[in-house]
Amino acid sequence: ETAFRSIELLAGTPVFQGMPFHLVMVGQDTDEKRGQMARARDVLAAQKLEVTQAIRQGADVEKTLHEYQTEHDIDLLIMGAYGHSRIRRFLVGSTTTRMLETAKKPLVILR
Repeated sequence: ETAFRSIELLAGTPVFQGMPFHLVMVGQDTDEKRGQMARARDVLAAQKLEVTQAIRQGADVEKTLHEYQTEHDIDLLIMGAYGHSRIRRFLVGSTTTRMLETAKKPLVILR
């Protein structure tokens, strides 16, 4: 739900009008993910925004997103940040933190 609220926020922000959007999820291609992508696409399309969708498989989320960003010459990456327990962050790290550490282009984190 947090990610969907972020999409609604972006769709209604005048600064993004006329810019193309790429909705990208990393992980298994499932009906659930396709449904989430369709819902987000519909919100953006209702604001007459150009939307491209992609579900990319990969164990390394950061690498997969950076590769997609490079392939499509994307100048600004906007991603949601989701809180996890301190133990989980300690054991497996934080995708958001790793994205911030490895970003070569501007990155906006929505929470």
